[in-house]
Amino acid sequence: MAKRYQSLIEEYCALHSVAVPPGFGRNAPSRYVVIRTDFTTPKLVATTWRKVADVVYYIEHFLVPELGDSISQSVRILDFKERREFVYVGERRLRETGAFSISDERNE
Repeated sequence: MAKRYQSLIEEYCALHSVAVPPGFGRNAPSRYVVIRTDFTTPKLVATTWRKVADVVYYIEHFLVPELGDSISQSVRILDFKERREFVYVGERRLRETGAFSISDERNE
């Protein structure tokens, strides 16, 4: 499954101009990813997660202190198993905002 997630994530990043850090794939990728959109070129966070609780922990302990109130506009949270996108709403919760496509929507 990890190889499948790695391929899906890398394909998505290539099609959507998201920078992939050199450390990505060093550990087996999991279903949840965070993409930082507060950079000139959006950047994938090298760590991926299996559980929502782990994603929330990362956001609350690392991103919220850095990004503050702009967190919801500064990151994308994607579930590559269910193809759903989420937003951090505080109080240890994510809210689903909709589906996303791996492929290039312009060619569908």
